[in-house]
Amino acid sequence: MSELKDAELDALLPSVDCLLVQLWPGRLDRARVARMARLSLVQSGLAGVNHVPFGALSAGVVVCSNAGGYSDEVAEFAWGLLLSAAKRIVRLDAAMRRKGFVRPPTPELGREVLVLKGRTLGVIGYGGIGRGVARIGRAFGMEVAALSRRPAGDGEVPGVTVLQGREGLERVLRDSDALVLAVPLTRSTRGMIGAAELSMMKRDSVLVNVARAEVVDEDAIYERLVANAGFCYATDVWWAGESGEETYSPRRPLLELGNFVGTPHASGPSAVAGRGPLRAAVENLLRYLRGEEVFNVVDRSEYA
Repeated sequence: MSELKDAELDALLPSVDCLLVQLWPGRLDRARVARMARLSLVQSGLAGVNHVPFGALSAGVVVCSNAGGYSDEVAEFAWGLLLSAAKRIVRLDAAMRRKGFVRPPTPELGREVLVLKGRTLGVIGYGGIGRGVARIGRAFGMEVAALSRRPAGDGEVPGVTVLQGREGLERVLRDSDALVLAVPLTRSTRGMIGAAELSMMKRDSVLVNVARAEVVDEDAIYERLVANAGFCYATDVWWAGESGEETYSPRRPLLELGNFVGTPHASGPSAVAGRGPLRAAVENLLRYLRGEEVFNVVDRSEYA
């Protein structure tokens, strides 16, 4: 689409039946979407679909996410963040870069480093990524509790306790020594981890976010980190700036904190190299064109 001139794009739009998009193209504003009278399917190349302008799409347009396309790779990345925070690897690396090889005091380091075996891992969002995170957690010898929108069913990771609702959320928050967020950004998950929820977590726990930044209240997480040096937040996702795109904002200088670990939304790109997400998205689109049942149909009421 980026190679088309405006006149060429406008001439093409009335014939479009399906769209395969990574992020929603800025050129497809509401007026141009209205010209796609034949549009019946939007297939996202991303697992999340919060970038899709649902309000501009007619009610008959089916929107499919690419849930599952990134599951194993993002789950591994989440564990990279978790281990980096739990073992204070980033802090120790930074200290070496400043001071050289100076051994930290053993009692102090022993209090800071989180031993995972036998501890509880919480997973909020028990889709493909959440299950991948849980599977690795069980291999580490951890107890795993997962918050899911759906009751336990087929495909569960053995040994995982599946919880639901507000009561389940509060239990996961209270019990977890490490907690991974892997939910889509919807009307119900935006801001779901605020000051009240953070206060329920253990003072020396680790929170990992590979979902979307807006699942966590920015001010609340910053204040929690400043007030409690034993608590760690590790994230691969960032809040939107004035441009509407993810960015780091010095308004809340997280990168200056020793109990924070951040990466620039690299978990998705780490999966793209293997072409798995692209194959999954294209295969689902082909299923639609062949008249077969498609996967990952989005409930538009959760976004619109």
